[in-house]
Amino acid sequence: MLTLLGGLALLLLGIERISSGLNAWSGHAMRRLMARATGGRLQAFLAGTAVAAVTQSGTASALTTLGLVASGLMAVAPGIAMSLGATLGGTLAIQVAAFEVYAASLPLIGLGFLAQTWGRTRNLGALVFGLGLLFYGLDLTIGATSTLGSNDVVVFLLERAEQQSLAVLFAGLFLGAMTSSANAVTAIALGFLVSGVGTLPTAVALMLGGNVGATLLPLISARRLDVSAERVALAHLILKALAAVLLVLFIDTLLSLVPQDIASSARTMANLHTGFNLAVGLLALPIVGLMARLLSRILPERDDATRPKYLTAEVVADAPLARRLVQREVVRVSDQVLEMMQVASESMRSGSWDVVALSTLEAKVDRLTHMTVDYLARYRRANGEDASSERSLLVVTELEHMGDQIRRMMRREARLVEQGLNFSRVGREELADTANRLVTRMRAAFTALATGDVELANGVTEGRPEFESWVAAMRVAHLGRLEEFLAESHATSSHHLELLSLMRQIDASVTRVANWACNEAERSGEA
Repeated sequence: MLTLLGGLALLLLGIERISSGLNAWSGHAMRRLMARATGGRLQAFLAGTAVAAVTQSGTASALTTLGLVASGLMAVAPGIAMSLGATLGGTLAIQVAAFEVYAASLPLIGLGFLAQTWGRTRNLGALVFGLGLLFYGLDLTIGATSTLGSNDVVVFLLERAEQQSLAVLFAGLFLGAMTSSANAVTAIALGFLVSGVGTLPTAVALMLGGNVGATLLPLISARRLDVSAERVALAHLILKALAAVLLVLFIDTLLSLVPQDIASSARTMANLHTGFNLAVGLLALPIVGLMARLLSRILPERDDATRPKYLTAEVVADAPLARRLVQREVVRVSDQVLEMMQVASESMRSGSWDVVALSTLEAKVDRLTHMTVDYLARYRRANGEDASSERSLLVVTELEHMGDQIRRMMRREARLVEQGLNFSRVGREELADTANRLVTRMRAAFTALATGDVELANGVTEGRPEFESWVAAMRVAHLGRLEEFLAESHATSSHHLELLSLMRQIDASVTRVANWACNEAERSGEA
């Protein structure tokens, strides 16, 4: 069992390394392709398939799709199609592994490791290294499952499984949910089949359950986005679950069509894995529009953070009312920026950045900022220029700038990961503490902006020197570790100092917003 777990770990790590290597080459281009495929369902399905096949990360591509939907760049129906295409493209890893090139695994691992030591071949090395880990992990998984075949308990369970395909389906669902990878569960099923421990119906039922279980992570992640993303994730789960249950109920009839001489081959298992995802995608394409409409009733619309809630064109000429509406909309933008900083603070402490959540929130901030600035321009044409509208322009553009700086923080640590580096434990704690202090100051400033609390706004302004002193102390602490010749601190020094500088810049913006909030509150009091 431990060997089986080790084999799965290597397989998943191999897929992750392949994905990182391919992403470094073409990741940005692939994401642009996904963002442009916002029209027809077939176009979205093909784009999702292509991106996942190239980046070899079906789950990551599905999560990116949720981000596109949540940010308003894609409707629910094409989002469902793209999500289904992403899981189809992700099956390529098992297709490659089914060629049974296990003998090449260790040479590939060795060559890939060496290639990663040179800058020019680092991405290629990650790809080769990942392929080696994938093949080696699959080989270990198959070997471990064959050993399990001599265990009396496993034999007993497999004999019962022959009569309880639905139970095997749920076991696969559990494994898929735990690993967040349909490929990992398919590797186990492939191992049982090729080693002769299990039969084809049992292996297929396990594979189908894994495909359903892997849809749970996107559904959970969608809860952090918005209702549109939830609809896409729920539709994906429903389609996969219905198809899997239907196939399991008629599994003997369907598998009787498979020639007996290839029924226990790795290639058959890989083809069934791909065929299931292809069939679900193609059969679902004609009905994704209907599913989107049904799910809009099951999951009704909530506050849409991607569109202005208070900016009404009919009242733009009514200066006092329009100013109040703009102020309320600016507060909505500040809520999105605060949420971005909270996600960044949590990510800074854990070292694992929620790319989809941050990218989605930044897209919302950019869109709301653009629409608010456009509304203010129309307001100023209709009513003339005044100090209040000018302050609103300054605040909303400052908020957009903060969002950009937070995104730069994420990109800075992403470059660190690409280089195989990590902050020291003490260094990460200091960065996380700084981010947490920034969240506290940001919350106070934005609360003052929303409520007109002059005392709270002044407290933020007066606290600026203290934050500056804190950042300076963190720089000194980092330099002290450099003088001690700590390897981790030397390797990550430029990233560490850049993150401190970015947070200092963000706090300068927070202080300016607090000043403008104070000025606006005082103006309103005089009026």
